[in-house]
Amino acid sequence: MKIKLSVLFFALIVLFSACSNKENENKDKEDLKIVFATKPKAKDLDEFRVFDAIAKANEQMKLSFKVQGNLEVFKLDIGDEVRKNQLLASLDKEPYLIQVSQIQYALKEAKASLKYAKSTYERTKKLYINQNASASDIDNAKASYDAAKAKVKNINKQLDYAKLQLSYTKLYAPISGFISSKYVNESENVSAGTPIVLLSDKIVNEVYINMPESIINRLSKEQKVQVSFDSLPSKKFNGFISEISKTASSNEKTYLVIVKLKESSPLIKVGMSAEVFFNFENLHKNIFLLPHSSVLNDKKDYFVYVLQKENDIYKVRKNVIKVGQLTSEGYEVLSGIKGNELVLKAGMSEVFEDMSVKIGNIKKLDE
Repeated sequence: MKIKLSVLFFALIVLFSACSNKENENKDKEDLKIVFATKPKAKDLDEFRVFDAIAKANEQMKLSFKVQGNLEVFKLDIGDEVRKNQLLASLDKEPYLIQVSQIQYALKEAKASLKYAKSTYERTKKLYINQNASASDIDNAKASYDAAKAKVKNINKQLDYAKLQLSYTKLYAPISGFISSKYVNESENVSAGTPIVLLSDKIVNEVYINMPESIINRLSKEQKVQVSFDSLPSKKFNGFISEISKTASSNEKTYLVIVKLKESSPLIKVGMSAEVFFNFENLHKNIFLLPHSSVLNDKKDYFVYVLQKENDIYKVRKNVIKVGQLTSEGYEVLSGIKGNELVLKAGMSEVFEDMSVKIGNIKKLDE
């Protein structure tokens, strides 16, 4: 009887101890800090970006006179079409005609002097042969003749230059196109080199983009793009990068990129607003996105807190990661996670490595 009572008493002690341990475990679980987690989001391998641009003509040039003068004829208006070699404007040519006339008169006198010097030299040579002139006489005659020849040659050059200056009083169109801008008006006095008009090619097949420095190194010549214009919303034009500036603008710290359209349209005008669509292929095949609040930095590395399940609780583990760009969806994570982890989303300052926690939104994460 005593043995039976002892066995029964021992069994009661074991049962009570087990219940007590169970209660302690449940109490410990109830005391665990509740945290909230998130799962990494896989990022698409292709990234599409859109940048504003301005339509430009295939060729644009500011035209000016090479000489100064009064603008005598200038009848063009903005938007007027012109043909190659068409006369655009002309200066008052009278001052240049006078200059040509004066040089022509000087040339006539110089030629007369040359004729006289030549005959004198020929006559002196004959006298010298007959010993009727000295060596110094013939030397002087030859020197006068050579000087007269040099003077005629020099005045001929002056005349050629004066005629060239006269030709510069007329301004012709080097290409067919249209007048984009006018800088002066008829009857104004203009200096050499002062822009008169901006002449644009009829073909508008380029757009100019000011690209930020964060993007410029992701571009390359011949890279394919698509272009749309606000005034032509139903059509997209295929194009490619033709030029990339090596120097940033001084004001905005952006780089000029020129995109050439593979085909143009007469409906595209210079100065029209456009949008250029870029498709950037990521260099990393597995890129994940995490909220910026999940990513920490200890001045040495970027890291996240990963929650690893051990039995019925979760342990906080520190994972060092490599990040890419900070986007509107969060940080790009290039390495350090596989994509199936549970990552702490908030409350980083209240946890530490190896800490046991309870996930408050685990059911939502499992959905």
